[in-house]
Amino acid sequence: METHPIDPRTGRFPWQAAVLFVAVAAITRAPALIVLAVGAVITWVVVEITGRLALAAVDARVTLTPDRIIAGELPVATVEIVNRKPVPLPWLDARLFLGEGVEPPNPAPGMSRRWIDCGFPMRGRERVVVRLPVHVPARGAYAIGPLRLRAGDWLGFTQTERTVALAPEVIAYPAPLAARDRALASLRPLAETATRRGLVPDPLRFRGVRPHRRGDARKEIHWKASARLRELQTKLYEPATSLDSIFLVNVASYEQYWIQADPEAAELVVSAAAELLRLAAAAGRQVGLVTNGIDNLTHERPRSALGRGPRSITRSLEILARLGPYAVGAPETVFLRERGRLPWGATLVIVTPRLGQGLANASIALRRAHHRVLIVSVGDIPAVLGAHLTVHGVSHDVLTQRERSAAV
Repeated sequence: METHPIDPRTGRFPWQAAVLFVAVAAITRAPALIVLAVGAVITWVVVEITGRLALAAVDARVTLTPDRIIAGELPVATVEIVNRKPVPLPWLDARLFLGEGVEPPNPAPGMSRRWIDCGFPMRGRERVVVRLPVHVPARGAYAIGPLRLRAGDWLGFTQTERTVALAPEVIAYPAPLAARDRALASLRPLAETATRRGLVPDPLRFRGVRPHRRGDARKEIHWKASARLRELQTKLYEPATSLDSIFLVNVASYEQYWIQADPEAAELVVSAAAELLRLAAAAGRQVGLVTNGIDNLTHERPRSALGRGPRSITRSLEILARLGPYAVGAPETVFLRERGRLPWGATLVIVTPRLGQGLANASIALRRAHHRVLIVSVGDIPAVLGAHLTVHGVSHDVLTQRERSAAV
């Protein structure tokens, strides 16, 4: 465990008085002064030894559970402190510093929001565990720490501090939007379930085998698998039309993406994209994510590869949680550049604060590349632009005011 060097002790024992008592007792040889001098020396020794050993062999660590939450939930910071020496501590104070964006759950008036304090005595070779709930009100990636320990000698003359360098992280996913009271395409961007049976199999994408059924073509029998299993087996292929869902998230609030950012609009976009991702994953679809935003921590443009299962949805939600309100390029440029990586026939869900002519043209180009395209906009879509999209087979929808308030 990495720690900072022990700081110099504060406070001190008045050793000059002890020396004076010893000198006077040696000169006068008075029994009372001798007893007083011996007591002063013993006290000095106890203060020095217990003060120097106060934080010796004291280890500490902090963990956050869970480390993946929904914004607004209360993760628990578990502080574990171990006194590995046989010498007890009459008191020990611990101060856990909170990073930006993390605060105490219910701070009292006058209480600092930058740290949480706790204190207790410790016996020799004792382990103490303290659980401190913390509040993470907004989406993002946060770290807490360091942890400052403070203890002293048995008689309270001196104090010693140590700062333990630690930074456990928690990622807060965007809070889900309010449930809709009507069935819009934006809650069903992938709802081509009626075409699932009509998809044409691709003979170049072998998937596996299944038991042979009456009506299966003889040329599709997998003879090696049939011999091994002693039962006729029919080949299975991936469909030529993909049911994959790629989410294209635009955080640029205006067509001139470099001018300024609208954090509120970006939060709405992130919340809407997170809700649609959850719906896609619940439907059993492979999901991926592309964005023109940048990661708040790495300052790079993240991307989630297409995949199915908890790992894929977790990766996409983490990207959204750490996404900032600033764009690195125009959405139409970034999204069209991804055409070569998109699976044939995949559903593309474009989530954007507003819809401009450039992004509308890019969505039409993606539609012509044999993709299903749905645009979910925070701002209203002009009627002329909406009609133009409808003519070219691009679906579009606008978040309702109820959903906007739920995401803020």
